[in-house]
Amino acid sequence: MPDYTHLIVGGGMTADAAAQAIREAEPGASIGLVGAEPHPPYDRPPLSKALWKGEPEEKIWRKTAATGATLHLGRRVTAIDPRRHQATDDRGTVYGYRKLLLATGGAPRRLPLQSDQVIYYRTLDDYRRLRALASQSVRFAVIGGGFIGSEVAAAL
Repeated sequence: MPDYTHLIVGGGMTADAAAQAIREAEPGASIGLVGAEPHPPYDRPPLSKALWKGEPEEKIWRKTAATGATLHLGRRVTAIDPRRHQATDDRGTVYGYRKLLLATGGAPRRLPLQSDQVIYYRTLDDYRRLRALASQSVRFAVIGGGFIGSEVAAAL
């Protein structure tokens, strides 16, 4: 069973910032990071603007590796046992921890329909999929007039 001083559940920018701060405050601490995406932490803001304007993907990656954190990617924590100081992921792996940080972020509101033609724009893989479709001159409807929706609509 992997056992950490600090276990971070989430693999985004906040998880990375937490790992950086923990490393600075506790140089000898062990840090585990469990993230649902298959990618290490990256900056999300460029997904809606900078990458569309030609910035290379290499620039979005955060410096999580420099923290020495052990990354468990493509996994979701499905159970937490605070008494035992354990978390279990969707593959059945149990992680021990002394301190636990939940940094899972948000999720877009889902529409009441089932379709593989709907892209809920949040991740690097969503960007890659939409970018590939855009290069085929596919037509799109952007639902949502927030910051991300507006930038993606302008990019398309």
